[in-house]
Amino acid sequence: MELADALNDVLSEKWTELRGIKVASFGVNTVTASPEDEKMIKELQKTAVLRNTSMAAATLTSAQAEAMKAAASNTSTGPMMAFAGMNMANAAGGLNANTLFNMAAQEQAQAQPQQAAPAPQQSAPAAGEWICSCGAKNSGKFCTECGSKKPEEPVKMQWFCPECGTKNEGKFCVECGTKKPV
Repeated sequence: MELADALNDVLSEKWTELRGIKVASFGVNTVTASPEDEKMIKELQKTAVLRNTSMAAATLTSAQAEAMKAAASNTSTGPMMAFAGMNMANAAGGLNANTLFNMAAQEQAQAQPQQAAPAPQQSAPAAGEWICSCGAKNSGKFCTECGSKKPEEPVKMQWFCPECGTKNEGKFCVECGTKKPV
């Protein structure tokens, strides 16, 4: 009924006034393709499946297995000749199932989303700069983003190594490794 209403809306003036025709109902019978077209559609679907490398490899593996079965059941020329013919066909084709499976694995590896890159590390502040707890880089006494006061820098205790005389700040001498005296 919706199609009939839509057609009447579009064609109303022209059809009703000029020809006196109004669409009362509209029906569609099933549409079927000819046997030739159905066959072609099925072939195209099979071919489309082979665009996937792993499906192509599976199809090739299946075909090779069927060929081996046929060769084994062929007693007129002997299985040896049948398998020799199959090797010639493999050589002419240039691809084997292993190659296709490897290609499929590479495609899958490339298709997987790359892991997100880690967040860039904040660079060390330049001389006179400091980084606030809110993450903003500042150069004055107060944070330009949140207004927090610049934290006091801890006083570094320096000491001289009793062995080599080097000036140090840590627990061990940077020059000779001697432990800081108590």
